[in-house]
Amino acid sequence: MKPLSDYNSIPEFTPIDTRKLPAGAYEITIKRAEEKNMNGEDYLCILFDISDGEYKDYFINKFMSDQKNFSESAKFKGVYRLPYPNGNEYDESRKKRMKTTLERIKKSNNLNADFSKEWDGTVLKDCKAGMIFRDCEYDYKGYHGMSAQPYGIITLDELKTGNYTVPEPKYLKGSAPAPAPAPQEYTQNVSNFVDDLPF
Repeated sequence: MKPLSDYNSIPEFTPIDTRKLPAGAYEITIKRAEEKNMNGEDYLCILFDISDGEYKDYFINKFMSDQKNFSESAKFKGVYRLPYPNGNEYDESRKKRMKTTLERIKKSNNLNADFSKEWDGTVLKDCKAGMIFRDCEYDYKGYHGMSAQPYGIITLDELKTGNYTVPEPKYLKGSAPAPAPAPQEYTQNVSNFVDDLPF
């Protein structure tokens, strides 16, 4: 067998976080908010993580796991994207969605902020709210399955009283329902470096 000359210095793969986040509603803490242009569209991107319960720190744990094994492609997935109006027929819906989200965050945190004026994304840092996740089917580079994706923000009161509805799964056009893999146990230490998270 051919030897590897640098065998002793080659790092091994670490356990990969393969837990599947179930669709539902969770308490979240906002890590930061910023504007980002993607494919010619401007978005308000709210980076968050689950802050309570069995799936606490789910997204940072997953990112740290991916970063150790796939450092070049690891992305932080706890992102809720709100598109800005851009002059098309969806503008009114986008504005309502933006205001509804920001007002629910304000209500959950007694936040004194005027979003009708220019505002700094740091005002949302450490704010808490509820986030509804919806199962969405994906088919990407040969991988196929269901993944819980951020659907909408609710107030903490709505979360605690159960005054919300989790939408039905969203399937790819012409696709049949896909079976969900069984969740696996995984633990990981959390590191506080959210200001530099790529997404």
